[in-house]
Amino acid sequence: MRDLVVRCIRDRDWRCRVGGMLALALLIAVGISGRIALSGASRPIHLVVYAFSTQEEALAQSILPSFEEAWKAETGRELTVEAVFGPSGTLAGQINLGAPADVAIFSTVQHAIHLQVGRRVQLDTDPVVVSHTPMVIVVRQGNPAGIAEFADLTQPGLQLLHADPRSSGAGEWALVAEYGSALQASGDRAAAESQVGDIWRNVRLLGASARATMTLFELGAGDAFVTYEQDALLARERGVPLEIVVPSRTIVSRHVAVIVDDNVTPAERPAAEALVQHLLSDAGQQALSRYHLRPADLQDGEFPGIAHPFTVDDLGGWSQVYEQVVETLWREQIEPILDLEPVSALLDRGK
Repeated sequence: MRDLVVRCIRDRDWRCRVGGMLALALLIAVGISGRIALSGASRPIHLVVYAFSTQEEALAQSILPSFEEAWKAETGRELTVEAVFGPSGTLAGQINLGAPADVAIFSTVQHAIHLQVGRRVQLDTDPVVVSHTPMVIVVRQGNPAGIAEFADLTQPGLQLLHADPRSSGAGEWALVAEYGSALQASGDRAAAESQVGDIWRNVRLLGASARATMTLFELGAGDAFVTYEQDALLARERGVPLEIVVPSRTIVSRHVAVIVDDNVTPAERPAAEALVQHLLSDAGQQALSRYHLRPADLQDGEFPGIAHPFTVDDLGGWSQVYEQVVETLWREQIEPILDLEPVSALLDRGK
């Protein structure tokens, strides 16, 4: 083609000269696009990960740095991962409003479903389970109220904290644990709803997330609250004076990762997919276990330390539970009559 261009430019035939000039323009365009492609192939990848609050240590201190190193070693390309942490439900709402997450790690699959409804994630996408942790009760040292089961949280006079089900996956999981423990024991839905109502009569303060609720407890507010085993163990490692009560019947929360299809670019998708696989790899699972998360591949009955563990599937799945327990029972019946107190009042009482 290059010879044709040269010959036609010298030729006096206008048709040949026009064809030659077009061919020359094509050569220039191909060269430019080739340089652009090569430049894009070497440009560093930047991923944004949104993750629920209690995953900050595991991701920021271990998982993400090791993934960046593994990606560079395998591909030769630079990769930076920016992480944003907060209440799981709040993060899902922000992503639906346009927040630039490429990968989201949620405490419940329901929040991934919110992204599917919002058309941020494809409807046929299956969120990937990456870890588990049971719900436990955190109490003051010495367990002065003698709390052993969720039913003990109904005692008159207790001052309970609770992660807010409106924003927090931990709040939803705790609510479902309070409901499901009674339902699993009795088979009676009315008894389960009654237990939840009696527990929430003692709730005096809501935290935006599991981590925010733990902070309130550290500051002296409240007698007890329900949270992830993982976060309770992390707090104990930090030296927070607390005791961890594992009820005989408790739910095991299941956490998921999903790629945000509406945000991730073709250049970023291989890295986003690799990050999800890194979470599931032996190295990723071992790192998560060091931060007290239980493995992704646990099946029913494989939860040591719990007499009668159950999962959300045992209650009919998240869609059913969300409608019955979160939307109908809590939002319609309990939230309107909550008797909350100012933070300062509970902190003063805890001194």
